[in-house]
Amino acid sequence: MLEVLTVTMSDAGHPVRPGGSGPSVDELFRDSEPVRSAEDLACAGVFAEGEVEEFLADLYVMRRSDVG
Repeated sequence: MLEVLTVTMSDAGHPVRPGGSGPSVDELFRDSEPVRSAEDLACAGVFAEGEVEEFLADLYVMRRSDVG
């Protein structure tokens, strides 16, 4: 089961800049490891059997459509 958490800027521990803009990308990911391969992005259990192929087919169609 997938658990969804909601985090607000005040919860994230990052100061909010004047004008309402949030932290920079560098600030958000400063402690993250670099992505070196697709396996670094893999997360077991996200897709059920056969859903990966369906997702990729939908993604293929969406990227080639005029919607954007």
